Parts: sequence; C-alpha cells; structure tokens
Amino acid sequence: MLGYLPILKPYDNSQKKSNDFKVAVRETFHKCLKVLLEPIQVLSNGLDLNLNGETFWFFPRISVVISDWPEAATFCLTYKSSMSTYPCHFCLVKRDNLANINLSEQQMELRTHNNMIRYLDQNLEKSVCIKNISNFFWTLP
Repeated sequence: MLGYLPILKPYDNSQKKSNDFKVAVRETFHKCLKVLLEPIQVLSNGLDLNLNGETFWFFPRISVVISDWPEAATFCLTYKSSMSTYPCHFCLVKRDNLANINLSEQQMELRTHNNMIRYLDQNLEKSVCIKNISNFFWTLP
C-alpha cells in the first residue's frame, strides 16, 4: 500500500506558530491515515490473494510502523518537544528520569491505549503531554 500525505504550508511564520494551524496539521494527518488504512479495517474477514497461480486467504494487518522521533510523536499525538514533561511516546517517565536506571515499576507507566483513553476521558491530556485528536489506530482491533 502506498499513499501520499498532504503537507499544509503556512502563509507566514505567525500562521505556522498559531494553535489553529497546528491543530489543522494534526487533524489532516490523522484523517488522511484513516482514508489510507480504512480498507484494512473493513477486511476483517480477509480476502483472496492470488500469487503465482495459487489463491491464499489473506488477513492484512499493520505489524510495525517505522518512524523517527518526530514522526512517532505525530502518530502517537504526543508533544514533539524533547523539553516537555513526558517526551517519550512509549512511556510516562518524566524527562528528568529517562536516564535513571533505578526506577521502580510504579514509576514506569506505559503509554498504552487504555491509559491514554483514561487521561483523555478525565480531561487530563495536557498533564501527560498528548493532544486530544481522534487517532485512527485506536479503532483498529
């Protein structure tokens, strides 16, 4: 599967820094992902895949998304600044503790789907440095 994601261009620096423009960029990205990936969700019963004259019953799935740090932050809707309180898109370890190898399990909360939904439901998304925008990956089984 191949798709192109549009890049919104601001008129000037003030528009680029505006909150409305940043929200539009994030919403556009995630709505485009929905359009690109929705066929995978619709095919929950699989499909017939013909290869070299043989037919296979095939279930398309996303197994991994390869990205660099800013892209991962975009996918996960985490703040992109490494100076934010919780800069990691995998866990809720404070920035000052990321290099601490003596953390207990209670201090290493993971950014799981259920945890992030709980923060969103309680209107605490800013406390864990996430953006409240619909994420298509949350709808996948």
